[in-house]
Amino acid sequence: MMLGKIPITWDDKDYIDLPWVSAKESIGGDPTAGFDINKEYLDCFKNVDHYKITDVPKKFIKLAEQFKLKNTVVVLSKMIPGQILPFHIDKYSHYSKKYNIKDKSKIKRIIIFLENIKPGHQLWIENQFCQGEAGSYFGWSGNTKHMAANLGETDRYVLQITGLQD
Repeated sequence: MMLGKIPITWDDKDYIDLPWVSAKESIGGDPTAGFDINKEYLDCFKNVDHYKITDVPKKFIKLAEQFKLKNTVVVLSKMIPGQILPFHIDKYSHYSKKYNIKDKSKIKRIIIFLENIKPGHQLWIENQFCQGEAGSYFGWSGNTKHMAANLGETDRYVLQITGLQD
């Protein structure tokens, strides 16, 4: 697992009032698309939705450059209270196809907290609960099991970076 902290170069206004799009709607209504999940959790995914921005402001693209990954894709993500993504493994289907990647272990995923952790905001990577202040980041490679949840009372905002590391 990767972890660390980067300097904060953003304000709340840089992401809170953006035109957020439902991830569920953008993938055709199938909340399980893109995830390899335990079949026992399928019902949990039926009501899962989170919101994303794929047209990310330049200041967040610059943040991604610090990680020196190739072929980076940067997405802002918002989970409203009550949303849970149970433990799963990302398939990276579109990413793998776009960059012709056969070995998914070379793919890195990094999550940067945009705000200080708030009660109920969760990120687990395997058996590790990840928490920290704004600017804290956590990452994994390929087929690492992880989960995210917002069991709190406020929206949860993160920056998600996907790329390849030499």
